Amino acid sequence: MGVVIKQSSISAFFTYLGAAIGFVNTIILFPIFLSTEQIGLLRVIPSTAFLITSFSQLGIASTLQKFAPELKKKPDGLTQLITFCVIVVLLGFSISCGIIYLFEDYIKAYFSTNSALLSEYFLVVIVLVLILSLHALFEVYSRLFLKTIIQNIIKEVALRLMFSIGVSLYFLQFISFPELVYGLILMYSLMLIMLLSYTHYLGELKFSLKLDWIDKPLVKRIALYSLFVMIGSGSANIVLNIDQIMISSALGLQANGVYSTVFYFAVMIELSRRVIVQITTPLISDSLENQDLPAIEKIYKQTSINQMVVGGLFFIGLVCNLDNVFALMSNGEEFATGKYVVYFIGLSKVMEMAFANSSPIIAMSKYYKFNVITIAILAILMVCLNLVLIPMFGISGAAFASMLALFIFGIIKMIFIKIKFGFIPFTWKNGTLLLIGLAVLAIGFALPKFDNALIDLILRSFLIGLLYCGAVYFFKVSDEINNGLIHLTKKFSQR
Repeated sequence: MGVVIKQSSISAFFTYLGAAIGFVNTIILFPIFLSTEQIGLLRVIPSTAFLITSFSQLGIASTLQKFAPELKKKPDGLTQLITFCVIVVLLGFSISCGIIYLFEDYIKAYFSTNSALLSEYFLVVIVLVLILSLHALFEVYSRLFLKTIIQNIIKEVALRLMFSIGVSLYFLQFISFPELVYGLILMYSLMLIMLLSYTHYLGELKFSLKLDWIDKPLVKRIALYSLFVMIGSGSANIVLNIDQIMISSALGLQANGVYSTVFYFAVMIELSRRVIVQITTPLISDSLENQDLPAIEKIYKQTSINQMVVGGLFFIGLVCNLDNVFALMSNGEEFATGKYVVYFIGLSKVMEMAFANSSPIIAMSKYYKFNVITIAILAILMVCLNLVLIPMFGISGAAFASMLALFIFGIIKMIFIKIKFGFIPFTWKNGTLLLIGLAVLAIGFALPKFDNALIDLILRSFLIGLLYCGAVYFFKVSDEINNGLIHLTKKFSQR
């Protein structure tokens, strides 16, 4: 467990570093160097590839993680398993290419009206599907050896730096825009090559075509599990990527450029959630293994209030400073049309953080199939809501659809955990924090504005942080936060 927590903690640093680079790319470089249509294209191509990848890899990446402990006990078992998984990925990719070829005219027609440019670069999408499928497989493979730091550096930092370099080369006219788009293949290929090189460095990049462990019962188990995973991961990727694809089709790449840019503001709110999930999921797994329900309940409630504290602070600071952020951005008036996207998506991220570890608790338990069912329902709900709301309200409708669907998703999981385990994530402290957040939000909007956007942003953020953190401390909303502040105060007072 110590190794897992250490790896997660170091990985968290690189996750935040990657997010900082991504923020610079999204908020500074892209709006200055690219048009909103170009931004929309560069965003929707990977989103489309990720969506197809979740089906083309046939769920085999998670299957590798599931069956590795069993097969590595056999001689050469793990080597044969990764070989088998690579073969499955190549087979799935071939099937996907065949399906895409059959429906090519329908796919191009879907984007022809408002996003014809995407059809011109659909070959890039196809190649990325293969690269991302292999990367997902070997990312899971490297985790089997408890090595997550390097893969986080590659995925979170190196890839974003390559985007920075590519866009800068285009701006400096060293490459054309079509070359930048095809350069996506090079960027993601380098990401895969770096991961494979690291796996080789560990001495684990081995393959064997013997496959003498294969028998009908095992293949049946693998096939059934992979099918279930494919449905779950496919649905999850629909949830994550369908809004950009549907916006590009219905409203055009320019609208998606605005949406994907302001969407990133809200994503920054939940950054701490990803880190906390990495650290707490192994703890939940151990507690479930030992049937220690009180420990799970404690983690559930602590994670809920602590994530809600952090998410609430970032949300209030963001929405109260949106006008300042847009004023400081290049072409900020164009991106300001996505203000309500930030409101809705930001609020949905805070809600997700408040619902805490619902998904890991269910996924690690014997009820893991329920997660697949609910994520499939969420995907269907998201598509239906987008179909109705995007034509009516544009990109704001897509954001509201996401918020509503995720709220329903969170409620369903919370009720399920209450029925099966007997507890919920919320206490009276969550209610107190909600009142604090509403009060600080109202004050943040009511504060007088300075003419200089940068000065206003700094002073407004400082006052919001002071009021919010002071109230959280005074009303003892989080024992962990209060104890941490007391510890820091004592530590500095002794110096």
